[in-house]
Amino acid sequence: MIKSLNKAIEILELLKKNPSGCNLSQIYTTLGIPKSTAYGLLQTLLFKMYILKDDNSLYKLGPALIFLGKVAATQNKLQDIAYPILKNLTSEIKVDSFLMIPTGYKGCVLERFDGEQSVKIIEKFGNEFFLHCGATRKAILAHKSKSFIDEYIKNVIEDKRNKITLTAEELEKSLEKIRKEGVAVSYGEYAKGTIGVGAPIYDYNNNVVASIGINLLESNELTDKKLEEYKKIIKEKAEEISKSMGSSK
Repeated sequence: MIKSLNKAIEILELLKKNPSGCNLSQIYTTLGIPKSTAYGLLQTLLFKMYILKDDNSLYKLGPALIFLGKVAATQNKLQDIAYPILKNLTSEIKVDSFLMIPTGYKGCVLERFDGEQSVKIIEKFGNEFFLHCGATRKAILAHKSKSFIDEYIKNVIEDKRNKITLTAEELEKSLEKIRKEGVAVSYGEYAKGTIGVGAPIYDYNNNVVASIGINLLESNELTDKKLEEYKKIIKEKAEEISKSMGSSK
């Protein structure tokens, strides 16, 4: 356990119990920590706007926590809405299905259901990879703002430390196709012989907040016609979740 982080959380919890605010003395005395430690933690929390300091030198919870709370509430609502839809999807088409959320420049698996032909080696719960990797993550990236995509290209694609062979032009071309079709398809980006299909999910502000997708095994049975059927199903399920989230898209 990181002691400084734990103490910062204790400060927030103390302020939650005292909505009228606490001064520096009350904080370090109540928590039993050195005055200098309390002061340093408070300055960090102030800088990040997790707390505020009023004219009477009382510390109170800050506006940054409101945003975190809204995001947490959205994600909880998202899971509640998506869970039965994703479960029914897997039962219906018998393949792996996923709920993905963006975490900065990466996408994280928030929910997963295994189909009868489970691709067990990829996309486990909590997995994080860059947003250009795979259809389910690309479905999110394609519908991010232009400024976000520009930053992504600069900080991820063009950063030589990431050793990415994909060019900015190739990425932008693929994202444009996804936006046009409303669904993403990828081939062998996680494991050879697999195909991914993903579609975006929007919230009540029509901002992309997640995506759902499936992983398929390449086979002679997976015809172009069958793949188009999968694309249609995934797009419809994503739209169903988006509407339940309050989106007008």
